[in-house]
Amino acid sequence: MIIKNLHMKNFKSHKDTRIEFDTGISIIIGGNGAGKSSILEAVSFALFKQHTSKKIQQLITIGQKRMSVAIQFSAHGRTYRVLRERTKTSSKAIMSIKEGERFQSLVSGDKQVTLEVQNILEMDGDLFLNAVYVRQGEISDLIEKTSSEKKQMVGRLLGIDSLETAWKNIKIILDKYNGQKLRLEGKLESFEDANVELDSKKEEETQFNIKIKDLNRDIEGKIIDTNLIREKMEILDKRSLEFGKNQTLLNSKEHFREQLEKTKKDLNWQLTEITGKEEEMSKLKPRLKKLNVLKSLEENIKELKNLNKDKKRLDAILTDIKRFKTILNENEVYYNDYSLLNTDISSLQYAKDQFEGSRVLSEQYTTRKSKIKVKMKKSLEKVKTVLETSNQILNTQFDSVEELENYLTTFKPQLEAKIQTTSEEIHDIQKELSNLQVKNQDLEKPIGELEQVKDLCPICKSAITPQKRDELIEDYQSDIEVNILRSKDLKEQLGDIEAQKGNLELQQSKIQSINLGILREYLKSVKDDAKEVENIDSNLKDLQDKITILEGIEKDIRKKKSQIENMKGKYENYIAAKGSLESLGNIEEHTSNLNEINTSLSGLKKKVSSLMEIAGDSVEDLPEEISYLEEMDKRYQHLQGEVSQKDALLKRQKENEMQIQETLEAVKEISQIIEDLNYNEKSHERVKKDWELKNEELTQLTGKKHMLIGQMDQLSLSIKELKSKIIEFQKYENELKNLKDFLKLLNFIRHIYGKDGVQKDLRNISRPLIEEKTRELFEKFNFEYSDIQLDDDYDVTIYGPTGKSSLDMISGGEKIAVAIALRLGITQVLSRGSLELIMLDEPTIHLDAYRRQELIDLLKKMSIIPQMIIVTHDADLEDAADNILRIEKEEGTSFLAES
Repeated sequence: MIIKNLHMKNFKSHKDTRIEFDTGISIIIGGNGAGKSSILEAVSFALFKQHTSKKIQQLITIGQKRMSVAIQFSAHGRTYRVLRERTKTSSKAIMSIKEGERFQSLVSGDKQVTLEVQNILEMDGDLFLNAVYVRQGEISDLIEKTSSEKKQMVGRLLGIDSLETAWKNIKIILDKYNGQKLRLEGKLESFEDANVELDSKKEEETQFNIKIKDLNRDIEGKIIDTNLIREKMEILDKRSLEFGKNQTLLNSKEHFREQLEKTKKDLNWQLTEITGKEEEMSKLKPRLKKLNVLKSLEENIKELKNLNKDKKRLDAILTDIKRFKTILNENEVYYNDYSLLNTDISSLQYAKDQFEGSRVLSEQYTTRKSKIKVKMKKSLEKVKTVLETSNQILNTQFDSVEELENYLTTFKPQLEAKIQTTSEEIHDIQKELSNLQVKNQDLEKPIGELEQVKDLCPICKSAITPQKRDELIEDYQSDIEVNILRSKDLKEQLGDIEAQKGNLELQQSKIQSINLGILREYLKSVKDDAKEVENIDSNLKDLQDKITILEGIEKDIRKKKSQIENMKGKYENYIAAKGSLESLGNIEEHTSNLNEINTSLSGLKKKVSSLMEIAGDSVEDLPEEISYLEEMDKRYQHLQGEVSQKDALLKRQKENEMQIQETLEAVKEISQIIEDLNYNEKSHERVKKDWELKNEELTQLTGKKHMLIGQMDQLSLSIKELKSKIIEFQKYENELKNLKDFLKLLNFIRHIYGKDGVQKDLRNISRPLIEEKTRELFEKFNFEYSDIQLDDDYDVTIYGPTGKSSLDMISGGEKIAVAIALRLGITQVLSRGSLELIMLDEPTIHLDAYRRQELIDLLKKMSIIPQMIIVTHDADLEDAADNILRIEKEEGTSFLAES
């Protein structure tokens, strides 16, 4: 498998990162937390949906709703592409295959895509990670760890730890089923007791059946006796019901007859009353004829008074109209003059309004002009002050802002260039000092190791003489002293250059305080203010002409207002009289109305005189006489209404007589029916008591039977439960037998997964394969070793020119070579020999500087693996890279900064 490219969107800290991978060694480099390891995790997620987060939702960038990872890879000569997308609630997966220049969909869905990848790569996700992915520290662990730790590590890579985990987990399952076995055995202990109890319950059920049969016989006899009495009682009940119904009907008829007799008396009384009221009406009728004459007389008298009142009002209005017309004639000339003066004043006031603002505007312009002159003076003083300060800073004598600006335009870039040059010199010296310090530290380590040994080199473990050791120590110390002298010279140079840079930066900071922008603003402000003063003077000249016109208009207004004040009284008299005339109305209309009223008064007086002759003496107290006659009329109308009911009362009287006769006949008929029934209430009560006694005895027997049936039902339920329990016990027996067989099988499987089972077989099978693949790598790496052997604990023994050696007997560089060959040999075994890709995560971690350099040198020579991807923060690994992918992180977002 060769990875071609990877595209991550909102995956962890990668918002939108696309990486193109080439064959050879690709280095993914960046600081801690930059998002390097997330790239390897994205590969695992895209291929097998495997990740290290607790929840898959945590793979989505914080604040985003959707993430996706797309990977393109080649295997077995074909190119494939896998896309996986994920939201917080749903997922999507598509796998495509390249046909020509386009990709065609192959499968979709998470499970289907994962299965297809496994089929193509011939390994699942765990095997892929163990084979291809070299975790942090694995290289150093193969060198430094103890035998048991190395054995555990190799076991994890081969999947043996999964077998060990399975062996432990089967123990948990065994404990669970053994507990279940004990519970089943406890339940089966009560099996015999249940059979004995079942036989007892069946005997009890037989006795209950005998008792219920005897009760049924007694109940049948009681039912016959009870039915005979009940038939007799039903006949008496029917007679009692008929007797009661007729007795109630008889009482009702008697009561109805009494009510009819009362109604008869009441009707006779009402007819007597109506006869008296008819006599009273005949007396009232003649006296009511005079009422209409008196009412007519009263209305005409009232109308006569109203007409006299209207005549008086119209006479007063006509008098006022004549008076107000005289006032109008006398004051009309003053009204006209007053109106003309008012019109003139309004015209002058309008003209004044047109010029009124000129005076205020003139005052505002004058104030504004004074303020601008003060501002101009201050701006010029500030320009002078800033120019003097700038001359002091620069040690110059410029008289104008233009000269100062031209000077700074040239001087500033020159100063910045000098500062940049000194900064670069300082950086170079500091870098060289740091390198010298690292070199001395690297030299001090072998000196310390050489001082502690006598006849064996601590680095290559070869024999060494004391003289050779002293020479080596002296050479190392000589190199250190040379480096120290060089560092001293560099520090002196650094001090001089830093002082020079400090002076330049001080000068630069002073120049930065010179603000040419402020000077330009001040000069522009003075220029703008001078132009505004010129405009104000022009406006003031125009305003003065308008003020002169305004003063003439104000003088005319005062003169005309004095004239109008002298004639104000006459004008107001005219207005008041005119208003009054308008409110009094038309004089012709009033005169016409007065003539009509005089005519009506003449006719009305004649009519009143005629009615008074008819009324006679009643005219003296007309209202009281009318009121008396009206009350008499009301009484007559009331009597007339009551008398109108006479015919209806006579008809009701006749009907009442007929109802009385019918009721008497009905009473006689019902009394005969009651006599024919011959009903005896005491005899009926005796029969009812006999029936209640027999019914109570029957109820007791029936209740006893129901109680026995209930007890028997309860007994049947217990028998049923016991039978079910016995059947369940039989199931427990079968279940216990099956469980014992299953426990035997589990113990057998656990033995197979144990250390002496498949684990041992897998180690025995894999060990020679690993030795073979590692031996092949020795040849490809051109190692001087001819063979390698692993014992049961995966301790390494190698064979070379000097014979048999352990890892502790070879140099640090050789250890690294053996470790990397062994790890790749394990990878070859896991991948069945088809190793095209390997990914290393921080391979130099836990390695000292010497061994780290050895690993880098070894990686440079490796060309047996088509594609190697290394994640690291170690910049030294860049020397071994064919491709460098630099990952950076800003504001929480990782991105590819360089490739």
